[in-house]
Amino acid sequence: MKTLILGKDFETEMFEEHFEEVEEKSLADTMITMNGGSEVLINGEDIETWDAVYIQPESKAVQFSRVLMETLSLKEIHCNLNTSVFIPVKKPYLLQVLSEKEVKTPVQTSISTEKGLTEIEKEVEFPVVTKKYRNLDLEETKIFDNFENLKKFCENTEHGESFVVIQEYSEEDVFDILYIDGDIISLKLEDNPWSSEEVVTGKYHSLSDKQKEVVKDAVSAIGLKICSLRLNGTEVMDVKNDPQLERFREESGKNVYGRVASMLEGDQD
Repeated sequence: MKTLILGKDFETEMFEEHFEEVEEKSLADTMITMNGGSEVLINGEDIETWDAVYIQPESKAVQFSRVLMETLSLKEIHCNLNTSVFIPVKKPYLLQVLSEKEVKTPVQTSISTEKGLTEIEKEVEFPVVTKKYRNLDLEETKIFDNFENLKKFCENTEHGESFVVIQEYSEEDVFDILYIDGDIISLKLEDNPWSSEEVVTGKYHSLSDKQKEVVKDAVSAIGLKICSLRLNGTEVMDVKNDPQLERFREESGKNVYGRVASMLEGDQD
């Protein structure tokens, strides 16, 4: 089975034991043509040369990736992503989707300017974990115990350029979870899981049945085959397209790449 990795600095050797041939190319080298049909070219080579494609998600290329997913869905090529790829990138929309599908989440809100804080004390209770995004990328995360400090943090939020997500949180265990087409690999986080500066690490730790149910509800609501999630207790704090495969392999000791390979081969239900 020939597999194409569309990414940058991907651990391709981890896939080599699972596929006959693995090649890595850049998403930037991809061209989609629509002239009486659809064609995807990678440096001029038809994507149908490969049997499976693993795309390393990039938030800045989410619109292009979505069009690529729509095109690939018309071809018999297995892929890790689908057209739900844009939902986790647009965090306010992600929160809306999870809420509408009644997935267990914390009390939370999002604002695009400081003025949006007017009624915040009626909406959420402190402490809160606060995440500032710029151009869809996470820029900074802080925890606040009071309104004044939160207000200062939001002062430079520019409508159309950035936004802030504010979530209640509790002093419960925090887990980062890798979901692969029904399989769950979970890490119980150590030190400060909300730190923007430090590398957050964890140890493999199983989830409760309730937590597993919440994870499956979240991925079902979005329609993803592979992603990472963060749980605070039994509440979904975030969902990301980029599953950080190497991190989960190192910290869990599980055969992460083998499970992804099985998904790409289409052997799993």
